[in-house]
Amino acid sequence: MVTRRDTINLAAIFYKEDARRRGLDAISLKRRNPALSMTRAAKLCGTTIKTVRKYGAPALETRSGRLDVRPTDRLERRMRLLTSQGEIAVRTRSSRTATRLSDYNNAVRKFYATGNADALKAFRNKVVRSGGQRYEFVTDPRVLNRLGRAGAVSFSDIYAAEAKG
Repeated sequence: MVTRRDTINLAAIFYKEDARRRGLDAISLKRRNPALSMTRAAKLCGTTIKTVRKYGAPALETRSGRLDVRPTDRLERRMRLLTSQGEIAVRTRSSRTATRLSDYNNAVRKFYATGNADALKAFRNKVVRSGGQRYEFVTDPRVLNRLGRAGAVSFSDIYAAEAKG
């Protein structure tokens, strides 16, 4: 039986997870647009500098009195990855790996939107490592079509939900 206390605790967990994602999004946006101020990046992502500092402090530094992002960071992220068996969640502590996963996700999204597999060529025979395992990027259009028909592909959010419990 789910009690009111359980419901309140779940709401708090989801709120914190959402705030963390918005903070990571602001850091990512600032990396892609260096001319953007950190405050503006935070506002565009629906969060505040305080939240970005709370969840992304290791990725931030002060330069000339202004808050800026470091070129790379070691923040842990739990991200979605499409394998030949379906979508899985992988943990990464590298912003570069997170960027590769994001670029791959965008290439897959482009494939589903246009049917053109050219964007996937950059990921052919490439792998990502997580938790001591190697995962190869799926680039075969037949496999991607099979996964799409099976409903195993989701583009709602690149970050996987944290397993709580």
